[in-house]
Amino acid sequence: MNYNDSADVIKKYFKENGFTFTEVMNGEKKDDIVSNYGVQAFPTNYVISPEGKVIARFIGFDEAGIRKALKGLGVQ
Repeated sequence: MNYNDSADVIKKYFKENGFTFTEVMNGEKKDDIVSNYGVQAFPTNYVISPEGKVIARFIGFDEAGIRKALKGLGVQ
């Protein structure tokens, strides 16, 4: 989930790093997402399985941890 960066910044970062997963960002439902997932600080990153199960949660940016959790799901 991204709350502050523009969609262009996020899409550029994803493209440069070869990410193929879906991100949630600055949408109309951001307050619902923040509330539903209990986000208390930014950045907070979640890795969610295709079945909707939260696999990992990172408060602060932990790229290595995110990549490890994604690899566990078979995602680049």
